[in-house]
Amino acid sequence: MRRIGVVTSGADCPGLNAAIRAVARKSFDLGYEVIGVRNGWHGLIHDDVFVMEKSHVSGILYLGGSILGSGKDDPFSSEADFASFQANFKKYQLTSIVVIGGFTSLRIASRLNDAGYATVGIPATIDNDVMGTEQTIGFDTAANFVCESLDRLHSTASSHHRVMVVEVMGGGAGWIALLGGLGGGADYVVTPEYRPKFDDILHHIENRKSSGKTFSIIVITDTATVDGLPLGECPKTGVGAYLASEIEKRSGIDTRFTVLGHLQRGGTPTFFDRTLATRYGYEAVELLRRGDVGKMVALKGGLIVPADMDQATRERRKPEAKLFEYAKLFY
Repeated sequence: MRRIGVVTSGADCPGLNAAIRAVARKSFDLGYEVIGVRNGWHGLIHDDVFVMEKSHVSGILYLGGSILGSGKDDPFSSEADFASFQANFKKYQLTSIVVIGGFTSLRIASRLNDAGYATVGIPATIDNDVMGTEQTIGFDTAANFVCESLDRLHSTASSHHRVMVVEVMGGGAGWIALLGGLGGGADYVVTPEYRPKFDDILHHIENRKSSGKTFSIIVITDTATVDGLPLGECPKTGVGAYLASEIEKRSGIDTRFTVLGHLQRGGTPTFFDRTLATRYGYEAVELLRRGDVGKMVALKGGLIVPADMDQATRERRKPEAKLFEYAKLFY
């Protein structure tokens, strides 16, 4: 009898429950037992797991968050934690683990596989920064939320003739700002990959004003930098607030800021994230069935294929240059 542990590790994102559901249902279909690990790796370090039944995954497809809970514990953080992980892995007679998470979580999964614990990964993060796949679970929902938020901000920015600065998450990559901004009609996008000069941002705003555009919307990733502004020394309110205050100070234009923050992580997953998570979960169990461990499932050319998990976690995936060309067309 195979006993598969299921872990949702790291930061949460929309679509985790859809992936858990698919892993469990496919496992049950094959006659495997499924062990739910609570609160990320904390569950296997501190002996907090449970045997999953079909009832546990009924009615969860559309729910945000994770029914298992998540966390940022790391079994490699200390010798004691790794020893506890090993003891509980053996205690519950696990034969393998499915790890659902982002860059750091999949890196841990790869290390565990190298240590002899059969592991398969499912890339799930709003940041979309995992190499080897065209898209991660959660990104579509987060980018859609940014797009919808910009739609709403357009009307109030236009009514009051303001500059609106919108700060979004990104985890060191500009995917959400870039594509959320492109879809939502942002007038300027600042990401970690594209470091503009502050004067260029001001010139753009002033040029829009002189051409009859009475408002501007700027999207910035929370880890981005701008030449000419010490964003690394910005107050706790974040880069969006600091950029907005400097724009108003230098241009004299009424400027406001909005931080979308953790709103991007919550809520109902989109159709795309639900179906992607379902396909990922199914194929992850198929990898285990074939004994093809140390891999993660990935989206390539519309198909779900295996990708080497070690290769995928050596560096974070950045948006390709062509996407910036698309965005700059509308600046």
